[in-house]
Amino acid sequence: MAKKRSKPHPYAQSSRQSQNAATTEEKSGLSLKEMLGDDALSKLKALERDMKEEKARFEQEEQERRRREQEEREKNKSFAELLDEFDKKGGGKYS
Repeated sequence: MAKKRSKPHPYAQSSRQSQNAATTEEKSGLSLKEMLGDDALSKLKALERDMKEEKARFEQEEQERRRREQEEREKNKSFAELLDEFDKKGGGKYS
């Protein structure tokens, strides 16, 4: 009876590749910054800055949208709902 060959684990190959890349870097003495070059590094930094600005702008727009929705809900409340809220806050005349 023939023996079955065991299949290599799918992550085993990628870990070997990363180990080879690490030893190559150690042998060459170059860091990622040195390998990329100044032009590529400046492009990456600009891209990172743009992404941060876009995220901040999105968060600000989301906050503004929530504020407008809250104002719209307040504006559309009936007198009874406003009165109930006033009583819940303890602002009633006899509370």
